[in-house]
Amino acid sequence: MSRRGSVWLVALLLGCGPKIESQTFAEFPALPSDQEIQVFPEDLPECPYEQVGIIASESVEATKKRASEMGAHAVIGTALAKARPTDPRKNICGTRKCVQYNTVAIRFTDPECMH
Repeated sequence: MSRRGSVWLVALLLGCGPKIESQTFAEFPALPSDQEIQVFPEDLPECPYEQVGIIASESVEATKKRASEMGAHAVIGTALAKARPTDPRKNICGTRKCVQYNTVAIRFTDPECMH
């Protein structure tokens, strides 16, 4: 395959991956890939924490992966919300049903809470 063909293939595959957006409030090193990210869909954690950033994604797994990359130990408020289309003319938002998970990535300030 030519170099030009390889570039198009990579672009095509990246375009098919999960859509995810995030904004970071605080900089932390990424967590090890095997560290479990806790999910608090409704209740707030009892341990003290600080907000790392916000994440909007089309899947919980993609959300957890981005949280880990941001150095967060958990995400809270995993609400499934209707997303606005990225292209209103085509009514496309990047997900099958035009929905997304909206979360806040957090980092525990007490090391005992990371388990």
